[in-house]
Amino acid sequence: MGEHNIRNGAIIIRSGKRHFYWGDQFWGNWDKAMRWFADNSELIGARGTEIPDMLFFGGIIVSPDMETELNKRIKAIKSKYGPIRAPIKWNFKDLKLHYEKLDKAELYSKLLASSKEWRTEIFESVKDIEFTIVIAFVQSHSIKTTTIRGVKPDLTRYVFSNGLMRVALHAKETKSDECEIVLDWPDKSDPKPFNEEYESAYNSGCTSEGNVPYHSGPLKLLGFRDSVLFTPMLRCAPLQFADLVLGACREFIECSIGKKETGFGADLTKIIARRYRGYKGNIYGRGISVASGDSAFKAKVKTYINTELA
Repeated sequence: MGEHNIRNGAIIIRSGKRHFYWGDQFWGNWDKAMRWFADNSELIGARGTEIPDMLFFGGIIVSPDMETELNKRIKAIKSKYGPIRAPIKWNFKDLKLHYEKLDKAELYSKLLASSKEWRTEIFESVKDIEFTIVIAFVQSHSIKTTTIRGVKPDLTRYVFSNGLMRVALHAKETKSDECEIVLDWPDKSDPKPFNEEYESAYNSGCTSEGNVPYHSGPLKLLGFRDSVLFTPMLRCAPLQFADLVLGACREFIECSIGKKETGFGADLTKIIARRYRGYKGNIYGRGISVASGDSAFKAKVKTYINTELA
């Protein structure tokens, strides 16, 4: 029997299998564990709205071993441009104030100027690692600013649920023993939309409104933790990578609806296309969930995904 301590937990090897314990509590088979690191984003679509009318949510599903390898490779790329703990994200300009508060304006400028290079290198570096991408997005039914703002909490809950449903199906298909959901710190520090949706999915296997079942069944029967975990993206490399993946996907969708002819994000998305759930031929609906009342809009996105990520 071997043992390897990890923070407050331990991996105990018995009969060739690695079992994860937290204190005295058995937590599952480490070799069949997974985490979904996910973040949110927004996009002004092609309907001429004044504020974003599309919400995105998603990121990467990764095993503990592959998470370690992912961190290693991201740090290796970061070390070429600055400190390995320097936070990054798709919209790097969002971090300007953070770097200035740390008196790191020069580092910020350096990373901003080289952002295309380090993003490309990260995607190329990790493309052969085993992880799975699940992203959902929803288009608001209205183009009116007041209506979009009013329904945003419901849309947030809805798009999170659409992503979570597919993560749960992935866990069931891969026979995962346990799963954690790790999210970026919520907007306005309000976790309510996520907690309510997750609690319903965990206990009852349906949406918080009770009208849509999870085809996977209740999360509690699939080894999911009983609550969502939140952590600041600035301190979590897998969440930073999830943000990069989501940002690239958002730009890919911009191209699919004709808002852009081509884009850097679309190019990066193609680099890691095989990491999307449903590759090859079934990414639409499995790896990228699209919710909209506009059938022509969905058909356009589906055709683009099936063509460009084949």
